[in-house]
Amino acid sequence: MSLFKRPNSLYWWYEFIFEGVRYRRTTKLRNKKAAERAESIHHAKLAQARAGIVERKPTPLLRSFATQFLGSVKLERRPNTHRCYAISVNNLLPRFGAKRLDEITANEIQLFKESRLREGRSGATVNRDLECLRRMFCVAIKIDVIATSPFLARKVEFLPENGRERVLTFSEEKKYLDCSSPLLGDVATIILEMGLRPEEVFQMRAPNVHLSAATAYVHVPEGKTVNSVRDVAITKKAMPVLHRRLSLAKGEYLFPLRKGGGHDWKQPMKQLQPAHRNALKESRIQPPFRLYDLRHTYGTRAAESGVDPLTLARVMGHADLKTTQRYVHLSKRHLMDAQGRIERYRIEREIAEAEQQLQMNRSNQAAIAL
Repeated sequence: MSLFKRPNSLYWWYEFIFEGVRYRRTTKLRNKKAAERAESIHHAKLAQARAGIVERKPTPLLRSFATQFLGSVKLERRPNTHRCYAISVNNLLPRFGAKRLDEITANEIQLFKESRLREGRSGATVNRDLECLRRMFCVAIKIDVIATSPFLARKVEFLPENGRERVLTFSEEKKYLDCSSPLLGDVATIILEMGLRPEEVFQMRAPNVHLSAATAYVHVPEGKTVNSVRDVAITKKAMPVLHRRLSLAKGEYLFPLRKGGGHDWKQPMKQLQPAHRNALKESRIQPPFRLYDLRHTYGTRAAESGVDPLTLARVMGHADLKTTQRYVHLSKRHLMDAQGRIERYRIEREIAEAEQQLQMNRSNQAAIAL
């Protein structure tokens, strides 16, 4: 290894050969001792890389990595997920924002959970924040920012949640639809009949509605999960709704964005909360009841009608069966009916086996008599 200065240069340069490769560069240093250290550091890094030792970049603060994380979610075109994560990030920043990702421990996350509960937050709300933090750690591991996560090996436990899902009775459904605006009524009917997510209805495009197919269906081209891409059959009640929306459409979207006194047919609608709140007020249906609960109602009714979990997961676009089991809440009456069917089956089998045994005994006695 050797140091030198170029003519008319104030800085030291170094040059050496490592495994047959020549390395020559400026240190941008005027002090010779400091330049020698810079040369030694470069040589040591090459030796470490040759030995398979990779130098990690400084771990970022959660505050800066959260910005990168939210940007990646936005690029995936998941606006609802981005909005939920952004809310959770704001909740996480006061405690973890100034910490590096590898400094956040399971014990500190436990203290965060306890503080949020003391603030009066529900277990479901705290879990949404924890899910956002866990997802950030997963992304950081995937892109080699950190090596491990405090969520691994179940070091962090999520809180129990009270069921948030609401399943409508048929009388509640009728009251709600009777008090809904025409637009809300159309959206609600499609969700109840086909099990689509609200945003999947909002983003429905005319080219994806196939009414003239042998079995009419709607194609969902994208969504929350990979399994969201699917074809969903159109029911008899949903058919006239989609016919009407197609006939009224002046652009590609069946449910366009309201803009001023008209509509922007190049953009889908975003939400229906004012209309939903008004329908709840008029129908006097007891809260909690979200628009999304219409989808839970569909899932529960489908399960109670005998649709197997695998088929239901595919129809609803779930990533796995755990999601299907969480979304489907069977009614007590259905569970009691199931228990009754099991009891009747047991009684019928006991009688059949007893009759079979009696017949065999008679046959044996007849044979002995002969």
